[in-house]
Amino acid sequence: MTTVLIIAHVLVALTLIGVVLVQRGQGADMGASFGGGGAQTLFGSRGSGSFLGKLTGGLAATFMLTSLTLAFFSQQQTGSIVDRSIASQAPVEQAGESQAPAGFDPASLKSDVPTADGLPGAE
Repeated sequence: MTTVLIIAHVLVALTLIGVVLVQRGQGADMGASFGGGGAQTLFGSRGSGSFLGKLTGGLAATFMLTSLTLAFFSQQQTGSIVDRSIASQAPVEQAGESQAPAGFDPASLKSDVPTADGLPGAE
């Protein structure tokens, strides 16, 4: 089901891009006055405004519907990140029992032995 929705979503997106690029811009009337009026005869005397406008609206609505549907399906498959992070946390220690993990010695971080460059170690 998800694969079919993804394919439909991509096809609608590409078609929407094509329809938007085919439409006349705001300055198209200026170009028509200098000899570019032949493009209006392709879609009738009113131009391509009404048909392509409705097609753009329909494709945009379909694009939004497929986007929301895909988001819903992907959320259902993965679950909540909050639930996963709470389940994977280690049990919380009591306030009086804070200890360093076994095998870790903070005293090993300090070294009084000079390093090879003659400088003292980290303090």
